[in-house]
Amino acid sequence: MSGPLFHNSPLILGYHSISERRNDALAVSGSNFEYQLRWLSERGYHSLTLADFLAGGKRSQGRVVIITFDDGYADNYSLAFPILQRYGFVATVFLVSEYVNTDRVFPWDKPKIARTEERSLYEVLTWDQVEEMAKYGIEFGSHTCSHRELPGLSEAERWDEISRSRKELSTRLGQEVVSFSYPRGCLSPDVISQVAKAGYLGGVVTPTRVGIPHSEYTLGRIGVYQPNGRLTFRVKTNHWARRTYETLLWLR
Repeated sequence: MSGPLFHNSPLILGYHSISERRNDALAVSGSNFEYQLRWLSERGYHSLTLADFLAGGKRSQGRVVIITFDDGYADNYSLAFPILQRYGFVATVFLVSEYVNTDRVFPWDKPKIARTEERSLYEVLTWDQVEEMAKYGIEFGSHTCSHRELPGLSEAERWDEISRSRKELSTRLGQEVVSFSYPRGCLSPDVISQVAKAGYLGGVVTPTRVGIPHSEYTLGRIGVYQPNGRLTFRVKTNHWARRTYETLLWLR
């Protein structure tokens, strides 16, 4: 891709957790998530995985939305997955490979757990859940091995986070992992180069970064968070609002 990214890029949404009980910015309620998918469906959107988009699948056929989830929370299976199925949508989930199928809690979530019973709200996906979702058509990409911010690491450490996670996930899933999400949206030209070298076909970042060339490896997402009400969601996903924002970024 060259020039302003919006010439070829569909609407890409970035979620984390879908939960009725979590009360933090990363958690969108199930009712709001269902409203958002219904709103998209009623406006003629159909969904693609990021892998399908990168492979050139159906780019020009109507309105396309790519629904993505970072981190791989278990509620992506228990709450988001049934809603996706209800509206006939697929999604791409970016897994932190060292956390899948473990009882580990992400460092940023630990301060949110006030009682032992609340720990379940921050669980990550199991391999059984991943496999069931994959059979339906959900794509799984890499969010590195441990979610470390890549630009601050040594070249060897970055390569391990980027390449090892792809190898481990590809082996476990039985198919090549081709999509990447940069932890905390932190990236640099060196990081992007290593992502391409590792064999990924593309990557997403929230939001688009000024000064970073637009390409398949820097596809900008619209982040959807807990405070975003229905009006905010409609504004964020509005075609002309997105185009204006992307143009301004390109011209800076």
